[in-house]
Amino acid sequence: MLTTGRTLDGDGRPIPGTGFDLPPDGELADLLGRRTGAMTSHPSQAVWSAPLPAPKSDSETARSVGIYRPGYDGPPEHYHEHSVEHFEILSGEATFAINDRVEHVTAGETVTVETGERHTFSVGGDDLCYMLVEIRSPGRLRYVLPTLGGLAHDDEMTLSDPLQQAAIAQRLDGNTEFTELDPVVGRPLRSVLAPLARLGTYRGAYDKYTRDAFWERKVEQPEL
Repeated sequence: MLTTGRTLDGDGRPIPGTGFDLPPDGELADLLGRRTGAMTSHPSQAVWSAPLPAPKSDSETARSVGIYRPGYDGPPEHYHEHSVEHFEILSGEATFAINDRVEHVTAGETVTVETGERHTFSVGGDDLCYMLVEIRSPGRLRYVLPTLGGLAHDDEMTLSDPLQQAAIAQRLDGNTEFTELDPVVGRPLRSVLAPLARLGTYRGAYDKYTRDAFWERKVEQPEL
């Protein structure tokens, strides 16, 4: 078995227990070998992602392989105002909550989340789960998603800062809405905080988190 995806410390050494194992000649290894950029992760959550070539039929679709250890409790519930997401489970199992329905899916099954549908998912079972993820019409998500993981890895910045959160929410406005706050409350609050964030150094997305060099310093990359 090959261990990869571990968080790297300040000296570039892998931190034990922060990665995942995979057969070096299996399906997941093949997918990671075809990645078009660096593999990303979140240092405190059991989740990794690697970009893959876009489908030939739609070059604008963002395609990736998502990798999750059992116990991953998913992203905060949200919905997309323009994007459609398609998930194809290749191994393991996941439970999707979409609006008021729950879908439990295993290897070989798919889930499509339409525009405007509230959703999140979690990973159970005992095995590593990985899936193909396609975001059609991703828009600003191409830049904001790397920022969410990048901020969590960055020793000089923090995602917990309310002004940083406001800047990200403002960047996603009209694209993606998180549902923890009622939009009637969340949007007015955002309109107050976002101008304050812009007066400082806060941005809704940072170019450095879209660069392979950042992730190669923070996350052990598969050598396949």
